[in-house]
Amino acid sequence: MDENVKPKQDYPPKITGGLILILLGVLFLMSEMDKISWTDWWAYFLVGLGGIFLLEGLIRVFSAEGRRGAGGRFVAGLILVVIGGSHLIGFEEWWPLVLLFVG
Repeated sequence: MDENVKPKQDYPPKITGGLILILLGVLFLMSEMDKISWTDWWAYFLVGLGGIFLLEGLIRVFSAEGRRGAGGRFVAGLILVVIGGSHLIGFEEWWPLVLLFVG
């Protein structure tokens, strides 16, 4: 085996799973404290998850090893933030019009 070969490194180093668990804990705590509704917690989760993906994309862009896959994280993060945020601002009644407009 070649001694100069470095083992494959996952980037970012396993912080995404931890951030998702922290997000879930905060959301459940806020639901129990009646700060957010149980019917809307999933929209807050989508916004938070999208934020985590955007943060991960930024970390990948500014790292030397992790540039590959950063664009996908940005797109996924933006989609999740838009879906969750649109529910929170009452967009669910007229979102089909956006599909018609884009089509």
